[in-house]
Amino acid sequence: MTGRFRTEEDSLGRVLIPSDVYYGVKTERARQNFAVSGQTLGDQPTFVAAIAQVKKAAALANLDVGVLREPVADAICQAADEVISGLLGREQFPVDVLSAGGGVSPNVNVNEVLANRANELISGRRGYEFVHPMNHVNAGQSTADCIATAVNIALHQDILRLVDAVRYLAEVLEQKSAEHRESVKLSHSYLQGAVPVTFGQAFGAYLAVARRGIDRLTDAADSCLDVPMGGSVAGTGFGVGAGYLERIYPRLRETTGLPLRRHPNFFDAFQNGDVFQYISAIFKALASGLVKVAKDLRIMATGNHVGNGEIRLPAVQAGSPFAPGEVSPVMADLVVQVGFQVCGNDAAVTMAVEGAELDYNAWNAVIAKNLFDSAGLLTNAMPLFADRCLRGLEVDVEQTRHTAEASLGLSAIVSGVYGNDAGARVAQHAAQHGMSIKDAVVELGIAPRDTAERLLDPVMLADPERSSALLDTMVGEHRASTAELVRRLPSEVRLAIFQATVAVARADAVICRQEEQALSVVADALGLSGTPLPPVGRLPADLSRLDRSDRELVYACAAWLAGADSVTDEAEAELLAEFAEILGLAEDVAEALHAKVDALRAEYRQYVPRTEQLPWWEEFGELLRRLHDHAVQPG
Repeated sequence: MTGRFRTEEDSLGRVLIPSDVYYGVKTERARQNFAVSGQTLGDQPTFVAAIAQVKKAAALANLDVGVLREPVADAICQAADEVISGLLGREQFPVDVLSAGGGVSPNVNVNEVLANRANELISGRRGYEFVHPMNHVNAGQSTADCIATAVNIALHQDILRLVDAVRYLAEVLEQKSAEHRESVKLSHSYLQGAVPVTFGQAFGAYLAVARRGIDRLTDAADSCLDVPMGGSVAGTGFGVGAGYLERIYPRLRETTGLPLRRHPNFFDAFQNGDVFQYISAIFKALASGLVKVAKDLRIMATGNHVGNGEIRLPAVQAGSPFAPGEVSPVMADLVVQVGFQVCGNDAAVTMAVEGAELDYNAWNAVIAKNLFDSAGLLTNAMPLFADRCLRGLEVDVEQTRHTAEASLGLSAIVSGVYGNDAGARVAQHAAQHGMSIKDAVVELGIAPRDTAERLLDPVMLADPERSSALLDTMVGEHRASTAELVRRLPSEVRLAIFQATVAVARADAVICRQEEQALSVVADALGLSGTPLPPVGRLPADLSRLDRSDRELVYACAAWLAGADSVTDEAEAELLAEFAEILGLAEDVAEALHAKVDALRAEYRQYVPRTEQLPWWEEFGELLRRLHDHAVQPG
């Protein structure tokens, strides 16, 4: 050793190595050959420590079975401890993380560092006089089982750190969900306004992604505890004594502090990387969920007098120089880009797993690199996202409530209580006049203001249990109101309406099965269940003594039914003329009633396509209510 460099030699010749490093000729050649990624083994401290832990466990197991002498084993263990603690830093591990396949370069790098340092501990100088990198440090191992075991150990630890990061994010999301459990907003379907939800529910959905991620990651971390140490090259355990195999696992548990288990099938472990693909898929699923959260926040935060403006994100960095005062969603952007990278890493892992050939997957370097990279990116990004974006996020409660109340989607609630045509009417009226569904309900006379306020409260509608209970209550109240209207009609009027509908049904001289069912529904709505069909299709001759409004209602019901199929035939027209005479209605009154019925039907069909209309008898109670309101004082 002279000056700043020392000379070492192997079968390929001599190389110069910096005099202050512990690695040797094989590491130097790997450093020169494979410098492609800009990342070295030293940039993966968890992986380096894991390899050192494996080497220490192997030294202790070899000491147990008499392969190593105690001074050599002790020196290797002390050198390994220095690597694990970071005393021998990243500069000692310069091989590229994508060094030629199989993990040979990382293995020899650590072997040489440990051998030189152990030799120094024994003799006071570096070299391999007392401790050899292959004969002693690598005793009982192959690159295959050592590196595979170390990858599992490092990945297990990285996943546990990631779980902690996800838990931290989940805590912030849980706080936000509780804070805004009654802050209402408009949900979106196909990017169009839909129905009210709360921010608490939205954050609760984001929280669910984090919690699922924790469960999946915990399971993935456990899967890493099955390691193939002792499987040697292809899984046969070639060159490994039985005593060593019995001792290596207790020693691994001792050096790592982890409940490592012997892999049930060494051949499977060396050939198949589906466990790594599964872990990578979990990373990708978590990243995709976070991208969804981040992109949602970007959309909800769009402002500057345009866009949604539902939330305000913390200003952590000045925006574009082109737009002074702009607050860019930079932390959300960061998470999106991390997510893209994790998805790309997953693609690389997938290719490396499926690229395995015969008895060994030589592409574990790219698998490990991308898994470590994904775990690190996610672990680093989530606390930043939680602290610099989510924690300081503010909701514009007034604006979001106004938007929720203005949604045309609330017309679905109106449909649920008052019928599909009512919902369609208020939606179109609100859209045409630039008003809320609530105001349209009142203006169209569908419900009074206090009822509309009660029915269309967006906070209540966002609660599934409360909204379902209210909907049931409102439907019940509306039906009861309609039933009360019917009960208030004199029995003679109700019977006359029933007889009129029977007469119209018999206009073609036959009542089919469908008409029988329809008449049964009409009888129920009129409170006449069980009433036998009259023997002839005519009205009683003494109805002219009824109040004028009642006689008009009877006639309007008959006129509606006659035109229910869009055509009033000759027989039905004759019946209606006879009804007008029996009811004592002048010709101009009958015509006016026809006009009102036609207008009512046209209004109904204007809002509800014919293909979506229910048979008239299924909503006869509501029909009767509307005819009662319209068929009065025609002129």
